[in-house]
Amino acid sequence: MMDAKTEFSGEKADVREAVERYLEEQFAAYAETEVRRAAEYTALGGGHRWRPIVAIAAGRIFHTDALEIALPGACGAELAHAASLILDDLPSMDDAALRRGKPCVHLVFPKWAVDMAPVFLVTMAYAISLNHDRSSADRRVQAALALSSAGTAMIEGQCLDLASSLADGTEAQMLDCYRLKSAALYGAAARGGALLCGAGPEDADRMERAGFYLGLAYQFMDDVADVTATVEQVGKQVHQDDGKFTATAWLGVEGAAEMSRSYQTKALAELAPYGPEAEWLRSIVCEASWATH
Repeated sequence: MMDAKTEFSGEKADVREAVERYLEEQFAAYAETEVRRAAEYTALGGGHRWRPIVAIAAGRIFHTDALEIALPGACGAELAHAASLILDDLPSMDDAALRRGKPCVHLVFPKWAVDMAPVFLVTMAYAISLNHDRSSADRRVQAALALSSAGTAMIEGQCLDLASSLADGTEAQMLDCYRLKSAALYGAAARGGALLCGAGPEDADRMERAGFYLGLAYQFMDDVADVTATVEQVGKQVHQDDGKFTATAWLGVEGAAEMSRSYQTKALAELAPYGPEAEWLRSIVCEASWATH
C-alpha cells in the first residue's frame, strides 16, 4: 500500500503537471509576441506551484473532483504569483539575477517586454479564472474578487518591503509586510479553491485563514533559507535580504524557524473541524520542504 507521504507527493505532482499543461494551452491562445514569451518564460517550466496546490487541496475538502473544478482559478493564483516575481526581481526592486534556477526575465528579454509582462500575466489570470464553466458564475466571481484583494495587498506589502531596513524596520512593519506580500495570496488561493468547489461562507473564511497562516509560515522559512540555504537548493540568489529587517534579523535562524512552526500550528487549528478530506492540506502545512520557491 502507498504510504501517505508518497501519496501526497503523487497528488502534488499531478497538480503541477495539470497546471503546466493548462497554462501552456492558455498561453497558446494569445498572439506570440515578445511580451507573451517573457510571461511564459516566467510562468512555465519551474516552481513548486504551492499556491495552486493549496487551492486544489482546499477544494478537495468540499469536492472530490477539485482538480478539475478549481484548476482555472488555481492557475490564476499562479499567474498572479508569477507577475509578482517579475516585479520583485527588477533592478528597481530586489535587483535579482536568478529565479527558479535560471536568469531572471529582465536579464533575458527586452526591457519594454518585461515591463508589460506582469500586466499580461494579471490580465490573463482573470481571464482564465472567469472564462470557464467548471463552477457557477457567482463562485467564479467570488474567487476572482479574493484574488483581486490579494493582489492589492501584495502591492502594499511590496511598498513596505522596499521601505524597510535593518536601521529603521520594526517587528510590526515586518509582520504587516509578510501578511500583505506573502500570506494574502496563499489565503486567496485556499479561499478560491474552496469556493469553486462548493464551500459556504464560513468554510471559505476558515480556508482563507488556514492559507493565510500557511503563507506566513512559508515566509518565515523563506527568510531562514535566504541565510542558510545554497543557490542550488533554492534556485535563486541567497543573502538577497541582507540589509532588510527580516525574520532572521529579528529572531535569528532558530527563532524564525520556531515562529514558522507556530503559524503551521495555527493553520492546522483552522483545519481541525474537518475529517480525512482535509488530510492532504494538513500534510502540505506540515511539510518543511515547501518553504522555498
